[in-house]
Amino acid sequence: MKALIRLSDALDKLCGVLIVVMLGLMVTFTTAQIVCRMWFTSLSWSEEATRFLLIWSTFLGAACVYRHNGNIAITLVQGLFPEGARKGLRVAVHAVCLALFCVLFYYGVLYCTRQVRTAAALPIQMKYIYMCLPAGMLVMAVHAVVMLVGALRGTE
Repeated sequence: MKALIRLSDALDKLCGVLIVVMLGLMVTFTTAQIVCRMWFTSLSWSEEATRFLLIWSTFLGAACVYRHNGNIAITLVQGLFPEGARKGLRVAVHAVCLALFCVLFYYGVLYCTRQVRTAAALPIQMKYIYMCLPAGMLVMAVHAVVMLVGALRGTE
């Protein structure tokens, strides 16, 4: 279990670094597009690259938010139950999330393997863009396992 927790923490740190890099690249590409549009010829690829970076950063960011319990929760309903039931509710939520992440990972991989087209402005195959879904779901599944075991042990 300790190895899984270390893996989850390492993935969380990696996702955080990648998100910062991607957001920096998005700002750089958008600024370059504005400068080039004002004084030179506009860049044909910057909007598409920014969009793809935003998509990737969204899925990786969702994994970071899930790991730190930053998602929206209805605490009013949880507060109505005694502590034992609240623990059961947390276990159930993490189990359902884990199942959802696994299903989305599976179908995301299937979808990515069927992609053969190339992006409009960039020489990138779309399967690499769509890989954000299985990548994000895999990271979230690792986080969900750690959080599920933590909820079962009462060590969240």
